[in-house]
Amino acid sequence: MKTLSLQRFRLAADFVHTHARLVDQRLFEYYFTNGSSEDVMEALVPYQNEDGGVGHGIEPDIRMKASSPIATSVALQYAKAVNAKGSHPFIQKAMNYLSSVYAESGFWPLKLKAMNNEPHAEWWHFTEPATTFEINPGAEILGYFHSYPQILEQDLFPIWHEQVFTYLEDAEKLDMHESLAYMRLSQMMPSPGKNQLIDMIKPHIRKVVTTDPSKWGAYCAKPLWFAPNPESPFFPMFEESVIKNLDYEIATQDKNGAWSPSWEWKQYGDVWESQARKDWQGELTVKTLRYLASYNRIEGLNSSSEGAV
Repeated sequence: MKTLSLQRFRLAADFVHTHARLVDQRLFEYYFTNGSSEDVMEALVPYQNEDGGVGHGIEPDIRMKASSPIATSVALQYAKAVNAKGSHPFIQKAMNYLSSVYAESGFWPLKLKAMNNEPHAEWWHFTEPATTFEINPGAEILGYFHSYPQILEQDLFPIWHEQVFTYLEDAEKLDMHESLAYMRLSQMMPSPGKNQLIDMIKPHIRKVVTTDPSKWGAYCAKPLWFAPNPESPFFPMFEESVIKNLDYEIATQDKNGAWSPSWEWKQYGDVWESQARKDWQGELTVKTLRYLASYNRIEGLNSSSEGAV
């Protein structure tokens, strides 16, 4: 069993403090140096627009300044990671934005036409509008409405629950991003629906996770994505693979201390190299350190990370 030496941890920390975005620096401090939740939330503010939604590259592969549901969900992942209260102005504005998008569209579209106007990864290129409820990001966003209840014009939860459960019942196989959306929903959904949802998504997650270490160098769903800490309900499904995944992450740390994305853009190469790739390195480095801390894989460091994705 490999462990990350304290020297290599410090090298990663130095990379974060030198190259990562402020929000990822603050998240690192929250988990490893007694930083505050409020500092993380303050670092999110520049990404929020007047409409309450989030943009400005918080999702590094989408450089669009305007708001989108997917970028707003990414920002709320940070808020959940630091246990921010629903009364926080940032969260209130973000949830109001998500409510307004649903009121206008009847769901939360994954891709927006405006994404094409600014640099973006080719998989974010808009071609035609969606017309029905999209599980990614809809299932995850439903989770935020459970975590941060809003005053809605009508009780939409029965409608939303029917949509996510019906889709799950009819789906032969979820893709990795749909599976992640369901996993995040399961983290926020109250009982008894929580346990029902976990049981229903387990077979799908078993299919979508790549357990072969030889394939982890490519873009795929790694075991740690679904078992970020030993308390995850999905950890028992992948215990052996998680141990190998932790060893793999330790072995593949870059010489500069970072962990780098396994993907790259085929367009806007200058923006990828100068901005997006560096943003991803910062985010992935903090996330990987949280995984390692959750499983006590950093020498001389007590586990201080909750390991939430």
